[in-house]
Amino acid sequence: MRRLTRTSRQAAVPKPVNGFAIWLTVGLLVAAIITATPIAAYGFPTTSSSEEAFRPLPDLEQNPTGPSTTNRFTEGNVVITRNVVTATIGDTVLTADIYQPATPGTGRPAVVLVHGGAWFQGAPSDMDDQGKLVAEQGWVAFSISYRLATTTRSSWPEVLSDVQRGIRWVGANASTYGADPDKIAVLGASAGGHLAAMIAIVGTTDFGALTGQSPPDPNPPVTVKAVAAWSPPTLLADLVGTGGQPPQACGANADCRLFWTVPIIPTFLGCEPNACPDRYKQASPAEQVKPNTTPMWLANSTEEIIPLSQLQVLTDALTRAGVEHEVRILDGREHAGNFTAKVWNDMIPWLAEKLGVPAPRPVTFQGQVGEALKKPLTIAGIVVAVLTVFVLAAAYRRSRHDLVPS
Repeated sequence: MRRLTRTSRQAAVPKPVNGFAIWLTVGLLVAAIITATPIAAYGFPTTSSSEEAFRPLPDLEQNPTGPSTTNRFTEGNVVITRNVVTATIGDTVLTADIYQPATPGTGRPAVVLVHGGAWFQGAPSDMDDQGKLVAEQGWVAFSISYRLATTTRSSWPEVLSDVQRGIRWVGANASTYGADPDKIAVLGASAGGHLAAMIAIVGTTDFGALTGQSPPDPNPPVTVKAVAAWSPPTLLADLVGTGGQPPQACGANADCRLFWTVPIIPTFLGCEPNACPDRYKQASPAEQVKPNTTPMWLANSTEEIIPLSQLQVLTDALTRAGVEHEVRILDGREHAGNFTAKVWNDMIPWLAEKLGVPAPRPVTFQGQVGEALKKPLTIAGIVVAVLTVFVLAAAYRRSRHDLVPS
């Protein structure tokens, strides 16, 4: 049943960035300095310095999460284990950060966390706040990594296989960390919400189906009992502008218009919508819903970078297919993890019901969740940073070309 609640509503290669992008970058930088209104970071890692927040994008062949040296420590009532290797694909090492209650136990529910970052940035540690909340409420959280796109390489559909592989690893190793492999839910934020929604539809048993090949994986499929997606892109073609203009789906939403001016999705998928419509359909949860889709819990703000129409088209598809789902619409501009405190105590009891366990006690939030959410960035600053990466990558490729003797 659907319930709407307000808290206060081979593919074509992307075209290289040209001189227009450079001038756009300069213009956005000026706009960011003069006029931008600070808002919380939209699914991007937010740290104490801009250099850390917008670290260089890795190549697909490299480890997307850094060195895989396991680090285990206790923070308050939570035991955190960093960089647990879940798979090695070529030279790529996939890892997970694991959050357990400090009190030993077995058979606990498990929540797989999928971070955001526009499919280009991010790491398992970006979901620290949510991982700690899960563990503090007596469950176990597994925040997984996946291969990130770059300005020269698409990561679709391998990224979905990575998430499937991560969930299968959780199922095979849950008992080692005191969790029950038969009680697994998934929570994704922003780009991670998109991937979580795809998991609700595709599941983990279709491993490799979208890639045309199934890399060897010793872990058997698992059944995900519930999926929560915060601010998920669900109809990707609608988030691509034309002729240098923002997508029409953004309407008058300034944050949305500015963010999606960057060709994020064409680069993520490797082509423009008119060049590969089937690829866009394949990667759009709203166009893939079927009757056996896993129950979903969805949240979105009215004026954030993911237009509310993206939520509506997915809920319409779920309703037509008879799939159980819950929806929370929040007034304002908060995106994904930034509205954690406003949705957490609604979401967790719903997940508990689907997992067949008692709901934990509600959390009392003191202001925002975690230090990362207290350090605002501007939406213009985010776009400037992302677009600068595109411009610098294009300049680097041109410089390499100029060095080749004629």
